[in-house]
Amino acid sequence: MDGNGIISLSATAVAMGSLGVSWIQARTVRTHNRKSVRPHLQMRQVKNYGDRTTGLQVINVGLGPALITGTTVTLDGRPIGQWNKGTYETLAADWPAAPSMYALFDGIAFPQGACQYLIHLDEYDDAAHAWFWELICRRLSIVINYESFYGGENLRASPPPI
Repeated sequence: MDGNGIISLSATAVAMGSLGVSWIQARTVRTHNRKSVRPHLQMRQVKNYGDRTTGLQVINVGLGPALITGTTVTLDGRPIGQWNKGTYETLAADWPAAPSMYALFDGIAFPQGACQYLIHLDEYDDAAHAWFWELICRRLSIVINYESFYGGENLRASPPPI
């Protein structure tokens, strides 16, 4: 092999190495970008927040918007349906008072930093509304399935046990 062949082989090896490094770097940047906008929904039961509001709250503490892909409601361990107005009206028909609610629909975006009550009473009183606190802490479960706009993560948020 003469000098030109060695130079050609060396140039090809350097080019292939550069291509490999570029591919690895591009993959790392894509992974970083996906994680840098990943949402993280947390749910919590709030008692007497602010004035006298008590309820079940969802917060997006992640770095990007959460795309809602579905919800599941159970009452006393029995599946009821999705968290929408119809399910709420069915459940609330048996309650002593009608709390306010916020429905979640498939395909809506829950913005980064957003904080929203899914169900709440504005004028909560321990004596009059003990049934409501028991409901949101032990009986009612709303599970939210979501993902980032990149998709495919199949993330889930549910109320913590109390």
